[in-house]
Amino acid sequence: MSAAAPDGELIVRREGRAGRITLNRPRALNMLSEAMLAGIASALQDWRADPAVDLVVLDAVGGRAFCAGGDIAAVHGRMVQGDIEGARGHCLAEYHLDLTLARYPKPVVALIDGVAMGGGLGLALHASHPVASERASFAMPECGIGWIPDSGASHLLSRLPAPLAAFIALTGERISADAAAALGLVRYRVASQQMPELARALSEQGLAALPAPVPAASDAPRLPEFSAELEHAFAAPDVPQILARLEAGGEPCARAARSLLKASPLALALTLEVLARARRQGSLEAALGLEYAVVSQLLTHPDFAEGIRAAMIDRDRRPAWRLAHTHRFTDAELAPFLPASGTLLPALAGP
Repeated sequence: MSAAAPDGELIVRREGRAGRITLNRPRALNMLSEAMLAGIASALQDWRADPAVDLVVLDAVGGRAFCAGGDIAAVHGRMVQGDIEGARGHCLAEYHLDLTLARYPKPVVALIDGVAMGGGLGLALHASHPVASERASFAMPECGIGWIPDSGASHLLSRLPAPLAAFIALTGERISADAAAALGLVRYRVASQQMPELARALSEQGLAALPAPVPAASDAPRLPEFSAELEHAFAAPDVPQILARLEAGGEPCARAARSLLKASPLALALTLEVLARARRQGSLEAALGLEYAVVSQLLTHPDFAEGIRAAMIDRDRRPAWRLAHTHRFTDAELAPFLPASGTLLPALAGP
């Protein structure tokens, strides 16, 4: 049986033992529209107790992108129309989908054959069995538009040493498939040209069709390019001190500093705080609740509107942030964005 979301953005069907979900919005880099979020959630609910479905296989059309994240332009469009609750609802639906994937009672295999960014990274890495081709890459570039890494990114990064997590989240550094495997973020590697055959085999054989998993690293996960200088810099407690330490380093430090100086100072400060809290709290549920509380406030902050203007409307890539990167945020300045410890996601509104 086959069905599609409006405009064919999502292809949902049963094939053998598998429920198949294919993102089909390649011209928009498979960004997740509201219809796609609802369609994926509906399919997962239908298959949850279906004895004919042993596993779910998630992939995408296009090859260039697995998923470039949530449809941030649609979220901004709601804000322009004054529909703040609608914008928050889009984010909430995305985060509930991340939690559903992570807690799903059946295996979910994500076939990642292209870039996975932001919400697309969450969609890929909350699957129980993420499979990456050599064309896969991962990034969290949200600070560059006045946002924070979300969709459970703070929980995923809590598995890594804190300075490395800060480096990835603050700079938006793109992570290759090899690096993602070394960091323990993906468990399986398959060549891009073998992805279609693997999808067919999963439908016939279930998880037995997967290759052997990538061996777990015996030491703490590391990126080869993450030097001791970078580690020292990103161990600093706030962004001004990180930048000061980067100034004393070589070209890799200078490159990281350039990335930070393009991003929203507020988003950078909030990201550091969210990473620290997610590490202390320890659960995906708490991380998503924290992220949702923060982005609910960022939606109405001028930095988000300015980040979208510079990146997606005028495309001049020259955002004028409200504060300087040398500004050291106080607890009182960040407090309005941050919820009480242990805050969870609110329930989704009914139909």
